[in-house]
Amino acid sequence: MKRSSTALLVLPFMLLGCAFLGRQGSIFYMVANSSFSAKEIEMEIDRTFIERYQNRVTIDATFTVDKARHTPNPANFDGDIHAAGRAPQIALMTVAEVANAADYPEAVKLLVQADSSKRPLSLTGVWRLWPEHSGSSKVTQGEGVGMDPVDSYTPNHIFEIHPITRMNRIDLLDSFKPVKGFSPGLAPDAFDIYEKTVCKIMFKQNTISIVTRKGLYNDAEFIMEITGDRPLVVGDGRFVTASALDMGGKVVAQNVRMVFVKGTPPERAVRGLSTGARLHVFGLPRVNFVEVLRRVRASAADSTQLTKTIPYEIVIAGVFPDLKGSR
Repeated sequence: MKRSSTALLVLPFMLLGCAFLGRQGSIFYMVANSSFSAKEIEMEIDRTFIERYQNRVTIDATFTVDKARHTPNPANFDGDIHAAGRAPQIALMTVAEVANAADYPEAVKLLVQADSSKRPLSLTGVWRLWPEHSGSSKVTQGEGVGMDPVDSYTPNHIFEIHPITRMNRIDLLDSFKPVKGFSPGLAPDAFDIYEKTVCKIMFKQNTISIVTRKGLYNDAEFIMEITGDRPLVVGDGRFVTASALDMGGKVVAQNVRMVFVKGTPPERAVRGLSTGARLHVFGLPRVNFVEVLRRVRASAADSTQLTKTIPYEIVIAGVFPDLKGSR
């Protein structure tokens, strides 16, 4: 998936292959829909979904492939293979991706077969709500989008299972590694966007909407320096608080929640590391559901909580061999 700053260069390839607690008893919309610009997307998500996955790294899905790319993207493009489809557990148009797909021909074959047979796959992978590839001005979970088949492996979408960690019986945990020949986004550019992009949060009784800019950067390479005292360890991984530094060691973001999938090379590398330890990593942003819920709760006393910058966290998709655990 590519960075927005290279959109003009990437567009031809995107077209071919890779183508972003309501108060009890009442309904509140904190920002009017009419104020949205054409550059914004409203992502309306069920409150129960946000609550269920706020501290989960991955999602299990029964995934029906509508359209799959038959070969992996070139390594210099990202090395993934993409498949668009639907899962009742998600109820949004979803793109599922195998990282470093050239190393997993059986997984590629299975995706292609599922495209032909329409027999659902059992998938587990990182859930990612992010507006980088959104198209319309509003997407509502469970309404139309994600329910009807599409005829493209690069549809407009806000939800991904990326990277996939298991496909039927195929284990893909070791696919979490740098892609040789691929250059993720530069830390100063990517984190400047993550730290400054405005986000409006609205809520009804049963849903929460995240309104933000379309086409945000989709990956970043950086040095991660652990700042939190202890990780939050959950059944499918762990969350670590850290600063993001550029390759020269300058801090570009502080107190960012980093997401690690249990059993992957990045998760094994971070185990046991203490405050001040560093890893050279690349990662993929997603909406931070814990922070979304915190802001909704806090808005009862302070309405400005609903108009801050986008709440994000970074899924660590690979660790480079230098700086492993360095201080």
